[in-house]
Amino acid sequence: MKTLKYIAVIVLLLTVNLTVLAQQRIAGFVKDSISREVLVGAHIIDSTSMKVVTTDNTGFFSINVKHINRLSVSFVGYEVQGLKLKTLTDTLVEILLSPDNTIDEVVITHNKRHTHSVASLSNIELQQLPSLGAKPDVMKAIQLLPGIQSQNEGTSTILVRGGNPGENLYLFDNVALIYVNHLGGFTSVFNPDIINSIKVYKGGFPASYGGKLSSIVDIAQREGNANGLKGAFSIGITDASFVAEGPTFLKNTTFIVTGRKTLVDPLLALVSKLSGGGDYIISYGFHDINGKFTWRPDASNSLSVNLYQGDDYLNYWYSNKNNSGKERARLSNVWGNWLVSARWSRVHNPMLYSTQSLSYVRYRLKNNQKYVNTDPNSKFEFKRNFKSLVQDISYKWDFKAELSRNWSIDFGLESSYLGYNPNQIYISNSTAIKSEPIIHTFEPSAYAEGKLELPKVLQLKLGARAAGYVTSNYNDFRIEPRVNLNVHLAPNHSLNASYMETNQFSHLLFTQGEIMSNEVWVPAGKDIMPASTQQVSGGWHGFFKKGMYDIEVSAYHKTLHNIATYREGYASIMGDGNWRSKVEAGGEGEAYGIEFFLRKTRGNWTGFVGYSWSKATRKYDNINNGRQFIFEYDRPHSLSLTLNRKLSPKLNLSASWVFQSGLPFTPVIGRHYVPSLTNDTDETLYYEAFIYGERNSERMRHYHRLDVALNYTVETRNGNRAQWTFAVYNLYNRMNPYSYTFTHDTSQENNLIPTPFWSNVEPFTLYQMSFFPILPTVSYKVFFDDLKNMRTKKTKEDKKHKRRRWLYFDD
Repeated sequence: MKTLKYIAVIVLLLTVNLTVLAQQRIAGFVKDSISREVLVGAHIIDSTSMKVVTTDNTGFFSINVKHINRLSVSFVGYEVQGLKLKTLTDTLVEILLSPDNTIDEVVITHNKRHTHSVASLSNIELQQLPSLGAKPDVMKAIQLLPGIQSQNEGTSTILVRGGNPGENLYLFDNVALIYVNHLGGFTSVFNPDIINSIKVYKGGFPASYGGKLSSIVDIAQREGNANGLKGAFSIGITDASFVAEGPTFLKNTTFIVTGRKTLVDPLLALVSKLSGGGDYIISYGFHDINGKFTWRPDASNSLSVNLYQGDDYLNYWYSNKNNSGKERARLSNVWGNWLVSARWSRVHNPMLYSTQSLSYVRYRLKNNQKYVNTDPNSKFEFKRNFKSLVQDISYKWDFKAELSRNWSIDFGLESSYLGYNPNQIYISNSTAIKSEPIIHTFEPSAYAEGKLELPKVLQLKLGARAAGYVTSNYNDFRIEPRVNLNVHLAPNHSLNASYMETNQFSHLLFTQGEIMSNEVWVPAGKDIMPASTQQVSGGWHGFFKKGMYDIEVSAYHKTLHNIATYREGYASIMGDGNWRSKVEAGGEGEAYGIEFFLRKTRGNWTGFVGYSWSKATRKYDNINNGRQFIFEYDRPHSLSLTLNRKLSPKLNLSASWVFQSGLPFTPVIGRHYVPSLTNDTDETLYYEAFIYGERNSERMRHYHRLDVALNYTVETRNGNRAQWTFAVYNLYNRMNPYSYTFTHDTSQENNLIPTPFWSNVEPFTLYQMSFFPILPTVSYKVFFDDLKNMRTKKTKEDKKHKRRRWLYFDD
């Protein structure tokens, strides 16, 4: 409690003195001069002191200057712009950067902002990366960065620095989204058409972030074009999508709406019906809808409203009719998110900026089963409904304050009211199973982080986050210290060291490798304690050839405490009112590694190389006899190479190659026979059971894959820009392992034998399952630059053509 009091006093004193300190401040927004879209990550450089700041997710920046200087503003793909300061009074500005078609020839000689353990991708980089389905995927693009790995072949789930899939915080315009994948992790829920930028924190979290252990994936959405109604439509083999954006009839307002829907639903249903003789139908699909409305009443205020809704749905129908009756079965599995939020950003003055947001997010998983048999001799009806959900109502208030030329502070508060229902179950012919009521939790937090910057020397961030957790039978309060130090060795080289602690008050239980989502969130309590982590990281970051090459080397060590998973023998909590009995809590984890990242930003060839060596372990009291074992998703070596080449103004070629060590698995070292039941002759029958070796003591084959894509830009007959994308996933057809399985003795029906002492014992065999061979795909996307003018132009041309036909009989 003393630490919290000290933080509160510091924040109060600094806030009170905001009007006294520092008097020469320049603040404002950096935007695209054509669309008025904010530019996230633009550099603002004081040419005299060489101090560098960057714009945040709203395009805002604030910089203190001592003299009447010239500021330089730059962003990749845009012309560098200079801003001459004429007075030393506080100033609020709007800086418009123009796109530069000859950006390959532009060389930025100023310092760049040094970041450590933070990876970023712009929308332009995202669109250029090859991907499965010939459409960009946010999560698969993130997997190419060092320290970030995929859960399995083809999945979009990420694991960061030895963490679990449920330890990543996904912020969508500063609102936490609970579930981020479709098709069992095959693709992500983020539509790339609405994304402005992506930033991933792997360590050294700012004090403003908390609630998850392994990473922060901060995704900023676009606001929509302010100068005209625009749109695009895209269709590929798997899905179709659209985007529409522009100003509304209200002054100073913009909107953007995107949608995406799978196309395979009816095809899969038709194929299954024909192949099954008409007895059964299987169908799968998903959809996403994103919308954002932004109002800027003046230069200092901005109000935005966001909406997201997305669902996956897997359906199965079975019907069999005979002379005596009809047999019907129905299985439905639905999972997805709702998100509604509002955010108000305000520049109080050039030294103080705040953002408030109110949001509602809900994730729910439903599994419904129904069986009916109308045959009088075997009449039977059965219903089973399972539902799991988590909902979050949150309020945030964040402040950024420039106290002096070298000192600034970020502070704020957050309050979340959550409701968990891990296991709501109904079975028609069972009254013994009862569902628990919704578990409500309250998670308040406050943070403060000061930043001391001495240009050309060092930058020190020192802060803390106070996190509370309240339920009906369990309360907790924790302080999370954060320290981040950058030491500048030279104008383009720096060293970094950071330390962080963070806590997570919920656990994700998931079943690996299933298309039907079995991801269930459970809250912490007396039996399942909150998880926590401590991470130490350090590294070097440098720029070469006037910023053409960006290189970072880093190392980290992380410990995890009170992590949870399923107990051995369980893969779901469905159907068990006492779901806590299936959870193994109190686990310990350790992860450490080294990462290397090289990015080339200019020239005929651009791209990046990422490599990481790491090790991750786990330890639970009741798993592997209490001994430490290799983490299920531990991959010691991970290498990615991504290249992009602009062949001509119309042609762009990209390729990415990935190599990863094979996943660990538990080998079978023998077999034994277990008594099962007694047959009609009172003879005991046996079934075969495997004897397993050390948990995760062997590895699958190494994983590697080459993807290529060719983007060809054309012009349609109506004068619209269009783009064909031809992509090949797994170009050289590598059969990568998805899982390993051992075969049982199949010489006897139902795997039951009358005696284990028989001579014809077949050897068990190890088999590899692979799902993704070489997959060529194609997509087509057409852009509509000004829909309003197009409609007017088309109407005038139609009238002109009608008059010509009437006068001259011209068809």
